[in-house]
Amino acid sequence: MAYEQFLLDGTSVTVYSPNEWFKLFSEHCYKKYRADGGTTGIYCCGYHWCCNECEQRHTCGCDDCVQTMIDILRSFGYEPDYSDVDFDALEERIRKLYENHKTEIF
Repeated sequence: MAYEQFLLDGTSVTVYSPNEWFKLFSEHCYKKYRADGGTTGIYCCGYHWCCNECEQRHTCGCDDCVQTMIDILRSFGYEPDYSDVDFDALEERIRKLYENHKTEIF
């Protein structure tokens, strides 16, 4: 269940449960897939930047893409920030981390 966390500067952020956050990230990816996947390959199985690392554990929409990106992030010792819902920026950070380390991670 999501909750508000108040920061020292008086602002607040919503912190989602891991399952809620995963679902939001997956829905975000699926919207991009529906809008552009057929022409750009974004989130199309086998054509996205992270497909080589995918273990196809979910086989449900973009859940595998999200799981793969989380797995890549964790393979470098990081955990997802469940208040970060700027999924485009998050994916770009994960992709840069992955591409800067060309060694096999799994």
